[in-house]
Amino acid sequence: MKRSTSLWILIASLASAASAQEVRRIDVSKLGPQVGTTVPDFNLADQYGRKRTLQSVMGPKGAMIVFYRSADWCPYCKTQLLELQSQYDTLRNDGLGLVGISYDSQEILSTFSQQHGITFPLLTDVGSETIKRYGILNTVAEEGLGPNGKDADVIAQVKLYVSANGANERQRGIPFPGTFIVDRRGRVKARFFEDSYTVRNTVSNIRVRLNDPNTSVPGTRIASQQLDVVTYPSDTAIAAGNRFSIVAEITPHKGVHVYAPGAANDYKVIELKVLPTQYIRTMAPVYAPSEIYFFKPLNERVPVYQKAFTISQDIVLDGQASTRTALNGQTSLTIGGALTYQACDDRLCFDPVTLPLSWTVGLKPIVTQATVRPATK
Repeated sequence: MKRSTSLWILIASLASAASAQEVRRIDVSKLGPQVGTTVPDFNLADQYGRKRTLQSVMGPKGAMIVFYRSADWCPYCKTQLLELQSQYDTLRNDGLGLVGISYDSQEILSTFSQQHGITFPLLTDVGSETIKRYGILNTVAEEGLGPNGKDADVIAQVKLYVSANGANERQRGIPFPGTFIVDRRGRVKARFFEDSYTVRNTVSNIRVRLNDPNTSVPGTRIASQQLDVVTYPSDTAIAAGNRFSIVAEITPHKGVHVYAPGAANDYKVIELKVLPTQYIRTMAPVYAPSEIYFFKPLNERVPVYQKAFTISQDIVLDGQASTRTALNGQTSLTIGGALTYQACDDRLCFDPVTLPLSWTVGLKPIVTQATVRPATK
C-alpha cells in the first residue's frame, strides 16, 4: 500500500511538471485592428519633436505602422529598426509611408536615431495610450509584475512573450510587437504579429508574403528535363530572431504540367521540403494558386501548374542567447531542401524527380549597443 501511494505521488508530480511546461498561448493574431477594419488615429511627437498624425505619415498608397518594444533596451527592436531603415527607400518607392511607435521618450528616440542614422519617424507614446487604443498592450508583462508573478503559468508566459529573464518594471507598457499595413483611409490591408518577443518579420519577408518579392537578391538556377527552378532567400543577410522566406520560382517546360496540392492521392503532387537544420524553425510552405487541367482520355479535372509559379516557405532563425552565442563568428547559414515532383505532358508521365535545393543567407549580429543619452551640463 505504501509503495502504491508513493507511485501515485510520483505520477502526480510528473503530471504537474508536464502541465507546468505547457504555456497558455495568447492568440496574437486576434489582438488589435483586423484586416478590413480602420486603425485608430494618433497625434504623437517624433524623435525631433514634430507632431505626427496617421495622415501625416501616409505615402501615396498608405503606410506601414510598426509597433516595437523599445529602442532603449530591446536588442531585437533595435535590430528591426535598422533593418527598416535599410528598406525605407524601397518602401517609399512602393508608395508606403513608414512609422515606428513605442513608449520610449523623445530623448531616447532622438539619441537612438542619431547613433544609428534613423531617418523615418519614430513616435513617442509615453504612457502607452496609443498602444492601448490599438489593443496590443502586452498584458503578460503587467501580470508578471503583479501578485500572480510567481505562478508557474505566468512565469512560462513571461518567458515566451516578455523576457527569458523574467519581467521587470521597464517592460510595463510595452506592446506585443507587430506591423500593420494600411491604405490611405487607414484600413488594414495586412498585419504581421508573432508569438515570441524575439521574432521580427523582415520587410522582404513581408513582401514575399504579399506576393511582391525582392528580386534584387541573386538566385540560383537549376534545370531538369521538365522544368526550370530559380531559388533565392528573401534577404541577403539575417539576424537572430528574423523571420524570412526561402523562395523557389518554377517554370514548367512547354506542354508540361505538374500536379498541385489538392490533387487526388494517386497523383504525385509537387512538394517543397526543407531539411532539418539546427537553430531554425520552419513554417508550412505556401503554394501559388493552381489551375484545373482537363485530361480528356480519363475525363478527369485535376489541379496543376502549367505556367510559371512560386513556392515560398517562412523560416525563423532562433533568437535566444544560446543560439546567438553558438553562431558567433559564423558569417552565413545554408539551408538545404528538395523539390519532388512528377511531370506529365498530354501523352505520358515521366519518372518522379527529386531536385536538391539550397539557400544561403549571410548572418549579421543583433544590435546590442546601448542607447547612451548625452551628458547634461
